[in-house]
Amino acid sequence: MGSLPRRFTRTKPGSIWLHAVSVGEVASALPLIQALRTALPLVPIYLSTSTVAGRNAAHRQTSGLVEGVFYAPLDYASCVRRTLHAIRPALLVVFETEIWPNLFFETKRTGAKLAIVNGRISNRTWPRYRQWRRFFAPVVRLPDLLFVQGATDKARYLVLGAQPASIETAGNLKYDAAALPPETDIRTFGAEHVWIAASTVGPNERGSFEKHYVNEDEIVIEAFRALAGQFPKLLLILAPRQPARFDQVARLLERTQVSFIRRSAMRSGAVAQLHLPGVLLLDTMGELAGAYRRCTVAFVGGSLAPRGGHNVIEPAASGLPVVVGPHMHNFEAITQDFLESQALIQIRSPSELQSAIAGLLSDPACAANIGNRARQVVRSARGASVLIANRLVKLYHAATVKPQLSMLADCLLRPLALLWREGGYLKRKRAEAASALVLPLPAPVISIGGITVGGSGKTPFTTYLAERLLERNYAPAILTRGYKRQTPARSLVFAPGAKVPSAFTGDEAQIFLRSGLVPVGIGEDRYSTAQILLRQFPDIGVLLLDDGFQHARLLRDFDIVVIDGLDPFGREELVPIGRLREPLTALARAHAFVVTRSENDVRFAAIAERLRTYNPAAPVFRTRLVTRSWRDYSTGRHIPSMDGRRLGAFCGLGNPESFWRTLESLGLDVVFRWTFPDHHLYKPFELQRLAHQAMIQGAEILVTTEKDRINCPGHLEKAIAPLELAWLEIGLEVEDETRFLDLLETALRRCSSGKVAS
Repeated sequence: MGSLPRRFTRTKPGSIWLHAVSVGEVASALPLIQALRTALPLVPIYLSTSTVAGRNAAHRQTSGLVEGVFYAPLDYASCVRRTLHAIRPALLVVFETEIWPNLFFETKRTGAKLAIVNGRISNRTWPRYRQWRRFFAPVVRLPDLLFVQGATDKARYLVLGAQPASIETAGNLKYDAAALPPETDIRTFGAEHVWIAASTVGPNERGSFEKHYVNEDEIVIEAFRALAGQFPKLLLILAPRQPARFDQVARLLERTQVSFIRRSAMRSGAVAQLHLPGVLLLDTMGELAGAYRRCTVAFVGGSLAPRGGHNVIEPAASGLPVVVGPHMHNFEAITQDFLESQALIQIRSPSELQSAIAGLLSDPACAANIGNRARQVVRSARGASVLIANRLVKLYHAATVKPQLSMLADCLLRPLALLWREGGYLKRKRAEAASALVLPLPAPVISIGGITVGGSGKTPFTTYLAERLLERNYAPAILTRGYKRQTPARSLVFAPGAKVPSAFTGDEAQIFLRSGLVPVGIGEDRYSTAQILLRQFPDIGVLLLDDGFQHARLLRDFDIVVIDGLDPFGREELVPIGRLREPLTALARAHAFVVTRSENDVRFAAIAERLRTYNPAAPVFRTRLVTRSWRDYSTGRHIPSMDGRRLGAFCGLGNPESFWRTLESLGLDVVFRWTFPDHHLYKPFELQRLAHQAMIQGAEILVTTEKDRINCPGHLEKAIAPLELAWLEIGLEVEDETRFLDLLETALRRCSSGKVAS
């Protein structure tokens, strides 16, 4: 029903969900999970199954690789939503032919990416799919990537309506899953020939597509009895597919008076010897793959009965010549691979089994050649897991998960988001009309803004840009609104490094002043403030408009939009549902993009590609965070290192995740975290409570950001005693800085020449 254990619940999106129906799909998923774990070591991975056997196999084989194993939800929207809400995946990977409309639609509705891996449509099921292609077409168009097993599968998905650009033929993961297992300790009792009949099925066994009365164990035993006279030292290892049939097959062997021994009896020590020719009934679990290495020839069951066959890759990987029946529709692509390489013997009826096995046993050279070709097919086909994992990693980083709201919350917040959009549109139109009535400023204006609310790194980037322009003799100044300042003055102008209480300026403006780099103008009406600033500092050569992308009243010459790499597109929703200030189409106004907090190259490439869909002309740059030093709150002195100390961290940022990740990247021991609202003004009693909780968790010192340090009260030593407080001084570096600054200087020269001419 989609209700998962509480330990699966995630507070933020970004996990990967893989769905593998049963044992075979779980085995295929294992190498892909290992490849994804290597590429994304910190990303939570969850695995769902549909059968009890699949769940048991998942627990057994993926221990330590995944965060949780659970049953896939029923394909009802409510059930699927519960699961999506709990684990909040950014990527869903579905194995083989699992096509569930509600699962696919609800996953895409959240903004997560969707991929089908090892996709196949068998000859048996294809007529039904084709008959219902109008129903399947909207569903198969949803996957972002569809990895099929072969050309036939690709053609069939195209007929069903899949997007051609989404389909790739990437090989079969089952080849990677068939790693050569260690040889088991199964005795062969001095046999000269060992024939294994693996995964045999009985009449109407579960998984068959149609009713049948074929008993493959009877066929195999009959063939063995006929071969026993020709090969007196023959051992047959008989491994029924279903454990429920072990006793039935044992009774069948008794009735036919064949010498046999049960593997379970050998392991318990009850029986130790078998007279040849004889049968070893493999009635244990987990030993079949290892048993192949003890054998001479293999028959893989489920293929004489209309069951669809079983995987032939494991015996082939051990170099065995493999015999199968005519019904291999569950493994069509794999069967074709082996047949094309003459590495498989496929018989047409049960009556041919005896002669096929006899031919291989009597001609060891022929059997060895077929087995060697089979082993080579497996070796040459491996590598799909790494190829697919690399494509999935790119897809994962391209996802933007949207907030999931209840029906009530959606009804309440959706109208507010519409009002925000319309209000922003009208406000911008009025501001543009007002700007047409005033003269352009005599100095070029560079805007540094954002598309989302909250922290994206605009303040440190503005400081960085002021420093670089100052080095190039452009005499910059900064214009900022002074958010949360407590003064009735409409405009304030200060010289570089002016000592002013933070209550007069606001925290961000205070950072600009304390840098001591350039003059700072503070005011809601930044046009009027700019005029005052230019009168008091007539040598100003360029104005940096902080947080100005939506400030249309002031004409700007170059718009830089800072994109938060942790949440670049504001969860695809406007405030108050998401974090977008404007629709993403507003990005078309930008002259350049600067992506912050995106150290991962694949993630940055995905963000840049998405930005180009809205604005193909604007170049995309990336910044790197540079941690300069830790500073003592009281004295401002440099603290050499925080290594070996247990930290209690707190911050009030628009995106606190950036600070937590910075601390993680420094390898620090953070034992306590506390998040406050953006621009929070701290009270002594809050810091006292915070310090108390931090000490309970074992913290030795409190740490915060420069912005939060400014918002702390002047004398807090008593409130946080006996702890001390340190803040982290950071800076930015722009990747490909020379190209970025050359672009900016070209724009400035063009602006300056235009203003002189006018």
